[in-house]
Amino acid sequence: MSATEKTINRSPAKRWSITIGIFLIVQFIFIAIDGTFLEPNINDSDHFVAQLGRWILGSTLFTEWITPYSYPLFNLWVTIHVIAILGEAVGEIVSRGFSKK
Repeated sequence: MSATEKTINRSPAKRWSITIGIFLIVQFIFIAIDGTFLEPNINDSDHFVAQLGRWILGSTLFTEWITPYSYPLFNLWVTIHVIAILGEAVGEIVSRGFSKK
């Protein structure tokens, strides 16, 4: 029995339109929720992960420098999303630079 792998070859335009579309949908959701009673409630337990989360969200990076929203958790998610998009862009540039076409 031979193992076959199916590769999905999407065009770069389609991949980027999906990526940017998801980013914009998330931003519209954050805009709609920010400053309302629908903001998620962070667990204030004394677990290590909760303390680490409070420390990260309470840092000046997400309270003073990166502040598109008033809720620090949204600022963290936007930062992670932008870093992921930039990583995808760098990966695409590198793969196109080393392709032998």
